Amino acid sequence: MTTKVNVLIDGGFFNHKFFDKHKKYPTHTDVIKEVNNVMSMVKAKTNGDTNDILWRIYYYDCKPFGAKVKRPDGSEFDFSANNLYDAKINFLKKLGKEEKMALRIGELSFDGWKTDTHNPNKVKPDFKQKGVDMKVGLDMAWMATKKIVDKIVLIAGDSDFISPIKFVRKEGIQVYLYTMDHPVKETLIEHCDFILS
Repeated sequence: MTTKVNVLIDGGFFNHKFFDKHKKYPTHTDVIKEVNNVMSMVKAKTNGDTNDILWRIYYYDCKPFGAKVKRPDGSEFDFSANNLYDAKINFLKKLGKEEKMALRIGELSFDGWKTDTHNPNKVKPDFKQKGVDMKVGLDMAWMATKKIVDKIVLIAGDSDFISPIKFVRKEGIQVYLYTMDHPVKETLIEHCDFILS
């Protein structure tokens, strides 16, 4: 039996865990390699009982913040005038051109400045993602009610996803969780069908 699999990636989580492991930010090809790795793990769990095919990849992230803001000392800082801004724009542009890829873009808001935990004499920008988790949950519900796929792989570590996971499982979809070795709450593990590692 052929089963369709969607891979849903929390981009902020993926970037953070990839950087922790490799000491560099991922490229678009790194994302595809990880998806292929995950699909191999799904097939290993299946044990040959089903023919699992990748249907689509959903990558949830925000475009980088690119406005000019005032620093606490009154000077102006332009977030678009740095290499990280350009790198993230190019990353998303290239990723969006990959086959079977659907970019789901939320909003990154600047909430002022906060003290750097590593250096109390410095401040760093306080950014908040808006709409990303909601897009993940809504897409999962849509995939389940429309019977789009048979399996969902979630690359994330946030227990906020428990409610949509419970919903899609009730609708008959199997949920695989891949945490990239990130420690997660037991309740998140309990509500998934399979844990990939």
